[in-house]
Amino acid sequence: MLPKLKISSFLLKRLEQVKQQCSGCLFGVFYAEGTLLLMGFNVESTIGQLNYEQIQHKFPAELDLCGLVKFGHCTDAEAHLSEILKDVDITDNPILLNCELGTLVGLKASFMMHGKLEQVPYEVLEAAEIYRDFCFTRLKCSWTIYTEDNPLAVRKEMHALRKTISGGSLAFNIAPTKVYITNGGAQGCGYAGAKKSINNDSIIKDISSSLQEAIHYQQEDKENAGEKKSKKLSAADIQLNAIFGALGCDFDILNIDVLRCKTRELSESDSSNKTMPSMSMCLRPAERKFSIPIDVESMAILSKSTKVGRLYDILIESICRALRLCEQSISEHLEESETKQLMAPRMYNFFPQEFGHFISCCYLDGLADDNSDMQDKRKRLHRHFGLSVTRPYFRRSNACIFRNDITTDTPLLNTHIGLKPSGVQDGKLYLVQGNYHYYHYLQQQMQDKGWGCAYRSLQTICSWFLLQGYTERPVPTHLEIQQYLVKIGDKQQNFKGSSQWIGSTEVGMCLQGFLNVDSKILHCASGGELSTIASDLAMHFQTQGTPIMIGGGVLAHTIIGIDYCVQSGQVKFLILDPHYTGEDDLHTIQAKGWCGWKGMDFWDKKSYYNLCMPQRPIMF
Repeated sequence: MLPKLKISSFLLKRLEQVKQQCSGCLFGVFYAEGTLLLMGFNVESTIGQLNYEQIQHKFPAELDLCGLVKFGHCTDAEAHLSEILKDVDITDNPILLNCELGTLVGLKASFMMHGKLEQVPYEVLEAAEIYRDFCFTRLKCSWTIYTEDNPLAVRKEMHALRKTISGGSLAFNIAPTKVYITNGGAQGCGYAGAKKSINNDSIIKDISSSLQEAIHYQQEDKENAGEKKSKKLSAADIQLNAIFGALGCDFDILNIDVLRCKTRELSESDSSNKTMPSMSMCLRPAERKFSIPIDVESMAILSKSTKVGRLYDILIESICRALRLCEQSISEHLEESETKQLMAPRMYNFFPQEFGHFISCCYLDGLADDNSDMQDKRKRLHRHFGLSVTRPYFRRSNACIFRNDITTDTPLLNTHIGLKPSGVQDGKLYLVQGNYHYYHYLQQQMQDKGWGCAYRSLQTICSWFLLQGYTERPVPTHLEIQQYLVKIGDKQQNFKGSSQWIGSTEVGMCLQGFLNVDSKILHCASGGELSTIASDLAMHFQTQGTPIMIGGGVLAHTIIGIDYCVQSGQVKFLILDPHYTGEDDLHTIQAKGWCGWKGMDFWDKKSYYNLCMPQRPIMF
């Protein structure tokens, strides 16, 4: 019986972007008793070379090679399908998609059955359904290997490590529940005393419920212990806190703690809970070996209908995929680099918005992102995934930020999420693309009330470029901003350490100096005329997606979106107000309008306005 076929809406949009006649490999996940969901693909790097073996381990566990996609009138599709058949082990029926170049019209899907292609219908799975039905696991652990500085020795040691890990020496805990997963099965519950337990026949959705219960009862325990009382958690609050997510990602993410099943004393090389701070050389008789810390951060994708009894093998596979990426990264550098120097690998997980799933990369600690080898590596990745080289999808600073890694002293993120609609009749939303921090008065122990609003708007903009991977430079302080303006001769020496305000021109200068970012400066004669530039703002958010600093009189604000109806001309502006002086409480900030929709009456009709509109750099 042929599988039931579903295709991710994200994948379809990406297929439509391919304009070159070529072939590529498809990656999907099987679930729900014989349903295949296609989620990912990569295209041949050069004519006739699929290179899927280099890409497979970058996908989360359970997202596996399952077939071929053919773009245009590619004549070698069936030959390629036969080539990958030996490596498609999740189904006996590899799939072939036939796509026209640049369009989804006429898209055909066929399964290979008994040596022949049989066309089948498919169903499109929209983003909301994918987020509802699937989740990811994420775990972090570390080992140390001892190896000589040659590729063969590295492969041997990494193979031995994978073999040890696959031998049942690990156990897992679904944090923060009492659910434990071993190679003998699953057992436990959401919290001490819970009536419902988790076993092999439970499904991942049951674990989600246990997480909600665990967080809820942790909150109750704190209150019973006399800690500061907080308002009773709603179901939405419990869900948000229980299943940690990631910025720019709407999937639930299950965090997994890795445990060692200790039956004997461990040697240093066996340790899985101690991260070596650096690499060192360890001399042994007749050997010249180095110790290399192997830090793993691995992921798997799960249907929420998956039986918990399968989870152990899936988590082991996710670790092994990450270890293969580490091995590949170290070996390639030893083979290709002139220095032949061993370097410690480190894992990074990325969530490109166009993909709808995670991609894992392993980079060596000693190679900076601007290193030529690193640039070549990212160029190959862009080619593999059919991406342009105008945006930094896979730079380290663009790695996904997981919510449970965010510290409490970090400014609020994406404060517009959850706002009520603006009320513009038949309006269309044009919003900031990506993540940003909300900077406002009195943060970081800075007494800038009354003069620092433009500084705060600049900091918000800089945080956007940092979080989107365009820079690794920290958000500048008020003093750093003032020092730079003095350095370039825009201000006098007494400007440093002063309480003098700045405007949109200075903001543009600082973006150029700190981040090498160009800006457009748009002028508006009065606040009453801002509606006339609504189409310019809409185009900016469509093409650039960066926050906009607007200054008028002695006030500065940050525009992070508009709601605009072309027919009526009605427009409302999504404003991030840097003049807020309270605690970083999202409810207060949204309810009191410090982040909210503003109409034309918000602007001073007597003031002249300048808008600093940062442009995305072209980089990869």
